[in-house]
Amino acid sequence: MRKLVLSALAASVVAAPAPLLAQDEAQDEAPLALEEPGDDFSGMAERFKDPEQQRQMALMLRTMSEVLLDMPLAPLMEALNDVGGSVAGEDAPEVDPDATLRSMAPEADRVPEEIEKNLPRALDAMGSMAEAMEKMMPALKDMAERMKEVGPTNE
Repeated sequence: MRKLVLSALAASVVAAPAPLLAQDEAQDEAPLALEEPGDDFSGMAERFKDPEQQRQMALMLRTMSEVLLDMPLAPLMEALNDVGGSVAGEDAPEVDPDATLRSMAPEADRVPEEIEKNLPRALDAMGSMAEAMEKMMPALKDMAERMKEVGPTNE
């Protein structure tokens, strides 16, 4: 059960920043250009290191995790069985119609608070990594060009 809780929360953490970042892009009305990686990383670094953005994302993910903890599990298990999903060749177990992640894993109650507490630090680290990538990009481009020159040709 712990794996199920962690999987659900991990999925929400991975998926949640995309709408927030997309909202920022829409406000700027300038999509990030892949041809200019420095712009991508500097913009990302700014957003990830911005305390207000961190607070908003942490609150949003805390709310999403609260919702996930209270979501009924029975429909999910039924859907898993309907699509032929099985674990080690066995059908998903029958689940009480009122069961939720919170009721099946009471220790998961602390997850929303932990997300809110730790996400700003994680985003700050991601911002620092984006800044480092921006600084490394010219050297990586040079290395790629040299590899093209010394690598085998398809001619």
